Amino acid sequence: MKDKNKVIKRIVNALNANDYDSARKIIENDLKRLGCSDEYYFYLALITENLEKKRELYTKAIEVNPDFLDAYINRGLVNNELQDYENSLADYDRAIELDSRCALAYNNRGYTKYKMKDYKGALSDYNRAILLNPKFQMALDNKAQIFQDVCIKDDEDFVEKYYLSLGIADVNSGAFPDAIRNLDEAIRFNPKSDIAYFYKGVACHSVGKDEEAYQNYTKAIELNKKMIDAYFNRGQLIFNTNPKLALDDFVSAVALDPKFIDAYYSIAAIQKNLGQYEDAIKNLDKIIELEPHAVNAKALKKLILTKYLKD
Repeated sequence: MKDKNKVIKRIVNALNANDYDSARKIIENDLKRLGCSDEYYFYLALITENLEKKRELYTKAIEVNPDFLDAYINRGLVNNELQDYENSLADYDRAIELDSRCALAYNNRGYTKYKMKDYKGALSDYNRAILLNPKFQMALDNKAQIFQDVCIKDDEDFVEKYYLSLGIADVNSGAFPDAIRNLDEAIRFNPKSDIAYFYKGVACHSVGKDEEAYQNYTKAIELNKKMIDAYFNRGQLIFNTNPKLALDDFVSAVALDPKFIDAYYSIAAIQKNLGQYEDAIKNLDKIIELEPHAVNAKALKKLILTKYLKD
């Protein structure tokens, strides 16, 4: 596996440098020698100009590995260029079966539908691609092209979903100020979005806006009484400043998810600080029952037993 990865990296580097002769030598010699038939046909297809031959090679790669996602996507592109739209759609359908969160597959399928003048279907696929990857410029451009070409109405709730997806992506990438702005937009379009309030709470907490974070977690819980992570995060937020109220949040979290180990540990930690040692031991035992190798729970239990309950 390590040798294969090294060879493929050399191929990719050669392709990026537009050095197709070197790429071909590596494919024909090193990759073929390793017996990687599916990758061999796949990379050979990449450097092949003739579209029919290209399609044939991607087909061989798929025959060797029927779950080869990139081969379906690339063969779909070739089928599109050959104006074989039905088979192009079939390739992208299969790619989406293999990975339902592949934004590229949705974008490319949308383009094929666009070429077939199925503008509503194309718009739906572009929207799906954008929601999966809100900064996917190709999908954004393709969507804009549809509105230039035909009179069509966008999905009614797309704007709210777009800002929500963008905000979540910003949170995940650590761009918290951008996240707050985008989540505010999502909330403006849908004031009942519990998810938007939750992620805004995460973003606010991450930049030290604890009061705003608390308010947003609380709003998320008001909208969705079963949002486990909102209870837990709000409890973490006030763990030191209001431990008794935090304890209520952690208890709510484990009531909703009886296997939530982190919440049990937080309960035990607060109970220990409040002098409720026996109750703390019970919750630590619950953790150890759920996860026998829970090192932190065992260590805290040992501390309580040796320091506070030794008599």
